[in-house]
Amino acid sequence: MSFDLDQGYIDSGENKQISAKFIKDPVYRRYKNLRSFPNGTRNCYTLSPDKGKNNTYLIRASFWYGDYDEQNQPPIFDLYIDVNFWATVDTSDWVNEDIVYVPQRDDIEVCLVNIGKGVPFISVLVLRTLDNSIYQTQSGFLRLNVRYDIGGLSRIIR
Repeated sequence: MSFDLDQGYIDSGENKQISAKFIKDPVYRRYKNLRSFPNGTRNCYTLSPDKGKNNTYLIRASFWYGDYDEQNQPPIFDLYIDVNFWATVDTSDWVNEDIVYVPQRDDIEVCLVNIGKGVPFISVLVLRTLDNSIYQTQSGFLRLNVRYDIGGLSRIIR
């Protein structure tokens, strides 16, 4: 898996780093950087997957507040995939939002929308191509409802 910088996907927002007290914990260290969006109501990443429209993708948006703004007030904001509501994100705890998506256009927009409850931000955005035969959906998206760890021996799940 390769990682890219935000440049080329979004032209708004500010890069920030979580509070030093969280960086010490190895679980959170890899999420030490985030992008916040203090300006505008709707800020969108534009993703252009190689296979384009009518293919199946896993999209994961991750959020770890980590008191990056030293306000100790985790924000709540909305997340959209293209024009469709995806989730309301309450960042008072670690949040992962996963969907399986079949776009109708070659570009995919992942948007963070300010609903007046703090500054939206994002820690990680992942796009993975899936085999079209795995999920039988012609369009739209399938949202993860719940994930369980049954019998894991470790607290840390990768």
